[in-house]
Amino acid sequence: MKELLYQLWLGSLHNISTAKIHCLKKHFKTFEAVYNADMSEYTKVDGIGTELLDKNLDSARKILEDCDANQIEIISYYDKRYPRRLKQINSPPAVLYVRGTLPPIDTVLTVAVVGARRSSLYGNACAIEISKQLTRAGAIIVSGMARGIDSAAHKGALKAEGETIAVLGCGADICYPPENKELKRIIESHGAVVTEYPPGTVPLAAHFPVRNRIISGLSVATVMVEGSATSGSAITARLSVEQGRETFCVPGRIDNELSMGPHQLIRDGARLVTSAKDIIMDLTRDYPELMVDVMLGEQARDRIIGKQTEGLPAEQRLVLGLLKNDFPTHIDEICHLASIEPAVANQSLVMLEINGFITSLPGNQYILRK
Repeated sequence: MKELLYQLWLGSLHNISTAKIHCLKKHFKTFEAVYNADMSEYTKVDGIGTELLDKNLDSARKILEDCDANQIEIISYYDKRYPRRLKQINSPPAVLYVRGTLPPIDTVLTVAVVGARRSSLYGNACAIEISKQLTRAGAIIVSGMARGIDSAAHKGALKAEGETIAVLGCGADICYPPENKELKRIIESHGAVVTEYPPGTVPLAAHFPVRNRIISGLSVATVMVEGSATSGSAITARLSVEQGRETFCVPGRIDNELSMGPHQLIRDGARLVTSAKDIIMDLTRDYPELMVDVMLGEQARDRIIGKQTEGLPAEQRLVLGLLKNDFPTHIDEICHLASIEPAVANQSLVMLEINGFITSLPGNQYILRK
């Protein structure tokens, strides 16, 4: 625990990058030795200045206390549990903060599914179906838990009763966007939320492009569903290429701005994908057992039309009965008509969407899935 405390101290200092942390570890062998050294010893390491003379451990101790209070696990770069795939990228995080149970990333197929926040119904349906098929093939879906495609990807994995990983641009104790509180809770019990930011870190805009390298870095392949050519999801896909990972894109309408990102990447060499089978076929050489699994998964796929609802909890049946398949219903109207609290309605709606009964629309509106 002392080594971790001193590593967190080092990471909390101004102007100490991950690269400098590695240099100091290599020179001094232990972080405790780094902490106990003086300026005469620090000058022997290139790029190190007076910032290491601040020996205050309060920030590091607070991180440990906050992690303990919020059931957040800390995995150091030097921990054997740290994913080897992530170590292969440029500037891997010095530590990962994990809430939930991190799956065995290095021994399974992990696929990132990313896309636009303001996604279309078509895009959401593609993300859900591809993630569901991949999960049934044995893959673990990685995404960013943002609105739109990211949320749809997680829900597709959960619908297939698989594991999924959400990489956040804030502390693991914070839910962003706020409406994904229930989804975050479910992900934590069926996978993990992961971040390089300590507890209490708010979701700043600058954090999200940086966290994208972790999404692609944890994955052997990245699938982009929708997004502009300059979107965060396009950045993630390009990082996947730079990291030497496979990159796939779902095509869309040529007159839709959301198709510009995938189409540009396809022109640049990304592979066009229309189903999970396309992805599995390309990755079969490394994961030959998955091809059989995905075929079985397709044969066993649930059909929503005619699906029985008797086994649903009473609250979910009540909410389901208020929705229509030709006109969206706002969550406020659902709460009013059902006389239930927003938290109860939100929990029911998340589960109904995960189980394929309904589709969420922008603006907290919902519609029966056709």
